[in-house]
Amino acid sequence: MQVKYLKSDSWFFFLGIVFTFALVSVLPAQAEPRIKLGIEVLATAHPELVRDKKIALLVGPSSFDQNLEHTIDRLANAAQIEVIFTGDRYFRTTLPPVGSNSRKLDALTNAPVVELLDPLKRPRKKDLGQAEIIVIDVQDLGIRYFPYVTLLAQFLELGRETKLPVIVLDRPSPANASTVSGPILEVTKRSRFGVYPIPLVYGMTIGELALYFNKAFGIGVPLTVVGMEGYSRTLSYRETGLHWAPPTEHLPEPETPAYYAITGFLGEMGLFSTGVGTTRPFHYILAPWIDGELLAHKLSAKELPGVRFLPVRVQPYYGLFQHKRTPGVEIVIDSPLDYDPVLAGVTILQLLWESTPQRIPLANPSVAEGIDTLLGSDKVRLGLLKGISAKDLARQWREDLQKYQRERKAFLIYPDSSAP
Repeated sequence: MQVKYLKSDSWFFFLGIVFTFALVSVLPAQAEPRIKLGIEVLATAHPELVRDKKIALLVGPSSFDQNLEHTIDRLANAAQIEVIFTGDRYFRTTLPPVGSNSRKLDALTNAPVVELLDPLKRPRKKDLGQAEIIVIDVQDLGIRYFPYVTLLAQFLELGRETKLPVIVLDRPSPANASTVSGPILEVTKRSRFGVYPIPLVYGMTIGELALYFNKAFGIGVPLTVVGMEGYSRTLSYRETGLHWAPPTEHLPEPETPAYYAITGFLGEMGLFSTGVGTTRPFHYILAPWIDGELLAHKLSAKELPGVRFLPVRVQPYYGLFQHKRTPGVEIVIDSPLDYDPVLAGVTILQLLWESTPQRIPLANPSVAEGIDTLLGSDKVRLGLLKGISAKDLARQWREDLQKYQRERKAFLIYPDSSAP
């Protein structure tokens, strides 16, 4: 076992304790778990970090260990849970509130529950009760516009304001923790889909991202990251052998986030279906006016790395174009380590706009707001309007990505031989 201590400097301090093991073989799909999650390393190697402490806990519906025990229950065995925060509608049985000012209570622990459905709405100090530490154990997607990324930033800042130390329990990034893609978030585009300038696909685990946020953006909370054992950043989630508990209902399989990185920002435009409402959400681009054969042919000619395209007709069972057999393309990711998700998504948009500009009003304010907010920049949309190709647009943001990757290296818990 390797223990890594992250040093402090004069303007910023934190303690990062990371436990890592080298993975010696690639795991077959459906293998028994060969890694230990942060919650498990905490329990076996450093239980004193939480033992008999009063905890404010941020978790989601997928915060399970490899034995399918929820982090709430594991920590309740060793500590006192003062409050449970979540970015979702609460996913466990609750006791009804008593009195006009009381909150719902978790039925198994009697801890009060706070639902943070707007990730920009920072928890109030009084919500923390008598908490002595903040513990975060959430499954992220590796994608900036997933709400728990914003919540992570909010809780680090909350820890600084309240002078409470923060512990982040690390988890795998679903597709892998190597892929970095897309424009860097611009300050003017801060929203619930991102508050700090990182790429759309940021190539870190949630623990690594916490370390990056804490120092790169000067938060400076006393921070402990408990890393995983046996994890390699190039692993897909399925290769870890862990059970995939969907962090939200439209991400049914561990491969789905890789597709969400391609089509999630396109779906925000409200012009075509991304397959939400089908059995394979985010795998498609569908609309009655799309010529699937022609679009698949044009996309294949672009020779985008790691992806292929099939013409399809698919019937969504709910959502856009529900109960209508709708033409379009299916995206097939052949190599998650080689594909460039944002380049693929922008290329789809470019070809659709070139062929049917009347269907894709990029200058329309509501359409513009949707795509600009999720991409974190208006340069992509404005570049397409000027006739700049997706590949040329990707070259424009590549310089910023190279700088980001150089900065990112200092915070990687698990080795990354591909980083520049």
